Amino acid sequence: MTKRPGRPSLDPADTTMRLSLSLPAKRYDALSRTAAAERTTVSDWLRRAVTRELLLRKLPSPRP
Repeated sequence: MTKRPGRPSLDPADTTMRLSLSLPAKRYDALSRTAAAERTTVSDWLRRAVTRELLLRKLPSPRP
């Protein structure tokens, strides 16, 4: 089996799910500027923001 190109798995012990998000252009542009100022990508910024929000809400842990 050949290695797939692209970003490495976020968690090698868990399956990664795709998520699609639509934003108004002005909001995306603002987010892009914020991500660039933090020297990251929009995708990575959103990943961290969603993870942070889920941790703050203390959602139940996923079942094994």
